[in-house]
Amino acid sequence: MVLRFPSETVNEPITYTLIREHNVLINILNADISHGKEGQLLIEMAGREEDVNEAMVYLESRQVGISPVVKTILFNEAPCVHCGACVSVCFHGALEMDAQTRKLQFSPEKCVACELCIRACPLRLFELNFGVN
Repeated sequence: MVLRFPSETVNEPITYTLIREHNVLINILNADISHGKEGQLLIEMAGREEDVNEAMVYLESRQVGISPVVKTILFNEAPCVHCGACVSVCFHGALEMDAQTRKLQFSPEKCVACELCIRACPLRLFELNFGVN
């Protein structure tokens, strides 16, 4: 999720409070925070459901904006040589070789963004995309 901090809360130990007092695990993926300005954190949050719910209430009480993030895979199809390396690791069937044309077919609606294709593609044609809901 993306947390948006108003300028008046940027200097508060909000992530520390989430971890220490609300017993949630925080993994900071990206941060853009400056003194006296609004800030943003891209985080993963994990813990017991009731602890996470309490943490969300705490964030709202501090006027921190919360936006869920949708993780998707982007495929740059044009330079693809249709080698099929990505197909062998795609267990959800989002990547398949067309039996007639022998070309790679990507079905984004089947993709669970497990990221295995990113590592499997020798041409690095797959990219992780974080979109905010």
